[in-house]
Amino acid sequence: MNRIKSGSGSGFGIGSFILNIAVAIYLIANGILGFSTNWRGQHGGEFRTMIDAIGITGDLANILTIVLSVCALAAGAFLLLQLFKVVTPITDLLLFVFVIVWVVFIVIIDIINPLQNQNKFELLPYLLQLSSHLMVLGALISSTKRISR
Repeated sequence: MNRIKSGSGSGFGIGSFILNIAVAIYLIANGILGFSTNWRGQHGGEFRTMIDAIGITGDLANILTIVLSVCALAAGAFLLLQLFKVVTPITDLLLFVFVIVWVVFIVIIDIINPLQNQNKFELLPYLLQLSSHLMVLGALISSTKRISR
């Protein structure tokens, strides 16, 4: 029985292709948000939420937010490059490193932060957030040859 595959002939299905595009867009958008500032002058994005959950403040918080945002931008860009078969020797290594960063992100944002804010916990928004973070992790793992093969 023949399976329908995407036009690249690599066995990379259309669902995986769309998921990886979505994750790349998600990472790039979060990276850009890390450089933006809100009306209080703080950097935005989920990476700042992670840094705030840890309790880091001041210049170190700003530096870490920027570093994580650059990592997200790079991971999104390399994910797109890999999807479109642009071969770079460090893509797999960088995606593997970002998988580790993303696991730490999930632990802090989706486990530690809700435990610290027990009185503000709402189940459905939490499940939406957790599922999107796990989808990103799954797409990163499936795109990383070091883990998925």
